[in-house]
Amino acid sequence: MASSAKVTPIKDLAHLEEAAHHEEDNVSNDKIKLESLFEGLGSFGRFQQIQFILICIPIAFVSMHVMSWTFVVSSARRICNGTNETIFDDGCKERAYSASDRWEMDGDNGWIKATVQAVYFIGQLVGSFTCGVMADKIGRKKVLFWCLVLQVACALLLIVAPTWWIYAILKAGTGFSQPGIYGVAVVLGIELVGKQYRSIIAVIANVFSVIGGMGLAILAYFIVDYRFLHAAIAIPSLIFITYYWIIHESARWLVSQEKYDDANVVLCATANWNKKTVPKDWANQVGKKMDVTVTKKKDTFGVIDLIRTPQMRKRTLTNFVMWPVTTMMYYGMTMRSDVGGGSLFVTFITSQIMELPAVIITALLIDRLGRKVMYSGSIFLAGLLLLANWLTHDMIPHEYAVVMLMVAKGAVSVSYTVMYTYTSELFPTVIRNTAVGCCSTIARFGAITASFIAFFLVDKFGRVVMIVPFTILAICASIVSWLMLPETVNKQLSDSISEIEGNKI
Repeated sequence: MASSAKVTPIKDLAHLEEAAHHEEDNVSNDKIKLESLFEGLGSFGRFQQIQFILICIPIAFVSMHVMSWTFVVSSARRICNGTNETIFDDGCKERAYSASDRWEMDGDNGWIKATVQAVYFIGQLVGSFTCGVMADKIGRKKVLFWCLVLQVACALLLIVAPTWWIYAILKAGTGFSQPGIYGVAVVLGIELVGKQYRSIIAVIANVFSVIGGMGLAILAYFIVDYRFLHAAIAIPSLIFITYYWIIHESARWLVSQEKYDDANVVLCATANWNKKTVPKDWANQVGKKMDVTVTKKKDTFGVIDLIRTPQMRKRTLTNFVMWPVTTMMYYGMTMRSDVGGGSLFVTFITSQIMELPAVIITALLIDRLGRKVMYSGSIFLAGLLLLANWLTHDMIPHEYAVVMLMVAKGAVSVSYTVMYTYTSELFPTVIRNTAVGCCSTIARFGAITASFIAFFLVDKFGRVVMIVPFTILAICASIVSWLMLPETVNKQLSDSISEIEGNKI
């Protein structure tokens, strides 16, 4: 999306450095000028719409990679009496070729199923931290692009992986790329639009994730060889290599890094697509450069800053409770959507469909009720529904129990969607992606735990090993988030740690 607008270099900005060191008055006035600059170019104009939709499309493929193991490792489907069923009676003809068939993962080797998915989430764990930190250091666009390249490369190699452990390593590669695509896309989207549209960014991103999940189930139903299923996911992803030339960097991040020439290019592109005009003296309007220079250092923010000051520490530790619990429940209830019984395909698609009303509810209520109420309330509701399901499972019809679990999954989806928006707004620009990356890193421990619960422990000990821990942890996460975090709805994005703490540091 190259812009045809004339780009005027921003030269000789040294006076801004001097001004930043001597001005000690009203920080908020400069912040308002910066927000006004972005608002004046269009809060969610044509430029933002096209850019955001483009960065959301890969999320659908990320969703496919996350959940593909559920179908890749499922026992071969067989055809009996003209019907497609997952049964093992004599006289049935095999219709599919799964990874479980190829590498003999049933019976005593059942632990391999859980291990492969756990290795995927270990890749996510490393990627969450690495991508989060690097996106604040080298930029959102670069991290997004290289993660797209990594995902495409590993996805293509999955087709020809000769052993299960090589397959697992390649899965870890796709896992590493996931936070650099989904997490960075959400942060980039939030920084792209005006504050009145921030709440829908994670919602729209989750819609693409749902589309990917449903697409995976449909593909898996008709493509019965797991290698061809991987090919169907990987080959269309090659188009994302073009993103290097059509996706723009976050102008807000560029300004925070004092890269005014590059920021001017993006602002001119925004103005061109939205039919607006970039103020010639916009750099002067920024004033103290978003107050980032209050610390009188550049590019010095790191992981330690998440816990160095009181308010940042409280927000960080609370998120370190929320993220692993929510992630464990989300992935656990998706990977084992049939924990309450029923066909894997039916329950998986139903589980994905339940996310659609969840994101609609989120879109309608997140600005009315606020992030805090939406997250704490939805995760608490999920916990109550799981508890009710456990207590009443043998006393109510099977269909009601399944519906109860699906509604619980919908409630978890609400909390998962809100969590990304909430966390992105709780932390300042100079360390926002680092914060989201660290939270996502901690969340992978929940996902790894969910892998062993869903693919191993449930088969061995029954549904109780999923229902009871999920119930207790959901209620705990709800209480902690409610007591420890502030509301962020309709608040301007903080750009410096000083704004979070209420004083210059």
